[in-house]
Amino acid sequence: MAAHGRQIKQITLTLGVLSFECQVSSWTYDPGIPDGERFYTQCPDGVIVDEGIPEPTLQLSFFSDWRSDGISDFLSAHTGEDAEVELNHHPDIPAEHVVWTGLVRLKAPPVGGESRVIERTEVTLVCVGPLAYARGV
Repeated sequence: MAAHGRQIKQITLTLGVLSFECQVSSWTYDPGIPDGERFYTQCPDGVIVDEGIPEPTLQLSFFSDWRSDGISDFLSAHTGEDAEVELNHHPDIPAEHVVWTGLVRLKAPPVGGESRVIERTEVTLVCVGPLAYARGV
């Protein structure tokens, strides 16, 4: 197969019923699947594998938005709640459009920063179970 590369230029991101993709500058979904650990015994087939427990997360970097429908206000007002998430990656390219859906636990983002600098922040949301992966339609 030939090499293929693509810049990330467009996503759609909804938390609950609100869309926030225009505030997001960077995102990473980590399924959190550990490599597992092997334990050996003294018998010929004595291998025990501890697969560990997946700890999926969704990390978002965004321009802070404290308006009443902004992402910073939404996360702060709903800290501790679980919300449905839908993240569409490459929604404008049908052959590459993929979607992750599921639940994330919301938490307030850090606040503050340098004077006279556009306010930005990062937050890592814990996923309530792994996000489901599907091809876009």
